[in-house]
Amino acid sequence: PTPATMSPPAETVAPSAPAAPPMYSTIPLHSSANEDEILVYFEKPGLGPINPLHDIPLHAPSSTPDRPVYNMIVEIPRWTNAKLELKTKAPLAPIVQDEKKGKKRFVHNVYPYKGYIWNYGCFPQTWEDPTQVHMETGALGDGDPLDVCEIGGTIATVGEVIQVKVLGVLGMIDEGEMDWKVLVVNVNDPLAHELNDSDDLYRILPGLIHATFSWFRTYKIPDGKAFNKFAFREEVQSAEYALDIIKECHESWHKLITGVVKDKNHDCQNVTHKDSPLLISTDAAKAIVKADEQKKAAAAAAEAAANNNNNNNNNNGGGSSGALKKTLSRSSSTSEMKIPVPDFEELIGVDPEAAAEALMAATENRSKPMTTIKRHCTELQRRFPHGSNDLALLITELGVAFKCIRSQICDAPNTPLSALQAFANDQIHASLASTGLCCVIYSSLLNSTLPLENNSEVGSYIVVYNPLVGTPGTSMGTIFSVYHRKSESGSGGDSSDILNRPGYDQVASGYCLFGATTILTFSMGYGVHSFTLDFVSGHFVLSAPHIVLPKSGPIYSFDTSVLGSCVDGVKKYVDALEQPGAARVFRYDTNLVGNFHRVLTCGGILMMPGPQKKDLANYLAEAAPLAFLARQAGGRASVGKRPLLELSAWTLEMSVPLFVGSNKDVDALETCVLGHPVEEQNSFDPALLTKFELM
Repeated sequence: PTPATMSPPAETVAPSAPAAPPMYSTIPLHSSANEDEILVYFEKPGLGPINPLHDIPLHAPSSTPDRPVYNMIVEIPRWTNAKLELKTKAPLAPIVQDEKKGKKRFVHNVYPYKGYIWNYGCFPQTWEDPTQVHMETGALGDGDPLDVCEIGGTIATVGEVIQVKVLGVLGMIDEGEMDWKVLVVNVNDPLAHELNDSDDLYRILPGLIHATFSWFRTYKIPDGKAFNKFAFREEVQSAEYALDIIKECHESWHKLITGVVKDKNHDCQNVTHKDSPLLISTDAAKAIVKADEQKKAAAAAAEAAANNNNNNNNNNGGGSSGALKKTLSRSSSTSEMKIPVPDFEELIGVDPEAAAEALMAATENRSKPMTTIKRHCTELQRRFPHGSNDLALLITELGVAFKCIRSQICDAPNTPLSALQAFANDQIHASLASTGLCCVIYSSLLNSTLPLENNSEVGSYIVVYNPLVGTPGTSMGTIFSVYHRKSESGSGGDSSDILNRPGYDQVASGYCLFGATTILTFSMGYGVHSFTLDFVSGHFVLSAPHIVLPKSGPIYSFDTSVLGSCVDGVKKYVDALEQPGAARVFRYDTNLVGNFHRVLTCGGILMMPGPQKKDLANYLAEAAPLAFLARQAGGRASVGKRPLLELSAWTLEMSVPLFVGSNKDVDALETCVLGHPVEEQNSFDPALLTKFELM
């Protein structure tokens, strides 16, 4: 599309003669045949051509630890529409205009603005690693340098290198990839001394952040693409948080430039890094620029000759596209309650009076009523009267579904996993859809919401579940989570009832473990309780009330095949666990529920560090429910840099790293990853509940 001609607001234009000579300059190569074609190389006076992404330092000379200042490469000046970018795949990464299917790309105007509403560019020496998942969003990097939006009053020029200070960062999700947008201001801007953090933007430039979110959310709509999404419930993160993101991306870039990792979309030839395997001489860099000059001259001559011969105006240009393709047995009855049954053979010949007393004692024990789910929930309602009886009924209905699933697993042991998952999914859906208690039912197996039964009432609960995990023939499990609706009651629920809600919003969660025994463990916010299926009565019977996670435990569980691609902090933590004398026990199988149950009952830590999506935990159907249970049992869960329950899902399929278990073990993991444990704002002590019961 041709750029629109809407007049931008008046702006301050950068002076043509700066007070001091620039540290970097540009080498624009123009084509006589196509004056609109853009090809801009960079050079450093006294050195020659450079690769701007690798040879321009991230930190400006005036930067200090207390007052960090960064170099920003301006790719697109404010109020312009041409989509310009560093062509990182080409030698020396010149700025070019992006192309798609042979056509130059322009961004559409987002009403009421023209073009980009900031000076837009990137930080040199940064890279969003596409092989590493961000711990708090569950999204992989987009493989590009870190994007920057400079909000000052001066219109910059293409290729200008300016010094900026950081104000905050937006966590945009672009087609499932992490695409950070760092908000900065030119240190020479008149407002720079007043702007120090994202909060200052609301006060001094009201409306800017709203406009920024709106622009990024909608600018691809005219091209037929979907709205972009944002992590952190569409909130700008602080300057301090942004500095951490910059540090991460700088460390990723260092691995790239030193050859530790490789990326096909980055040519790492540079002239300044002696530790880089792709260091080249200045003469070689000059030869690259010279070759492009000659190529343009030859193309221009050929086009001129064609025009003379055919009088035909050919405007195909000559650059290749800089666009990156984003390719993305059974068990005994629950007389497991240890009811002492008299040995009548031993009683023969014994004193009749003693035998009668023993028989009476055994009878008294045997007649003690078993605590079923319904009875247990009723007692909880009596002790904690602010709860809902509907929630107890919902858990009971789930228990019915789990009995049916257990029966199918036992009756058809050779059934493929996919068939068992489909059966479990249908069974849970059928149990919930007719209750009149739900407004939304979401299955992670189908990655979609499921309909309620016709003519059934619409309730107030949202149920999210993973119908079945594990391996047939060993152990398997189901995970579920319950939220209370946010949308207006009386009608069907919508996406707002699930998305952008922190994990703390859960009102219940649990799992059912199918193995030698069938165990249903859940919490409705009053501690964690386990029930074992009694195969004689057919009821789930309370077997472990008020489970409390030890502060630290011996178990550690993770898939060892992913260790090589984990972040360094996780590797360091695992090394510490496996030191001689660490008194740790490794236990892992393909059943997430079984792994978590082991940690919950014995203490320790379960880890799903990623970075690939299949090695992460689905936030809604796995990570958040298990984190809720751990917290209710006195433990905690983290994504490595933030408490897991503080996060919210930006999409139904969002997956995140999961580190869950005993407090001290999760703290130790965070210390290895972040340098210190993260304080959780909403801590929970299950001992308070047991004290309350005894009152």
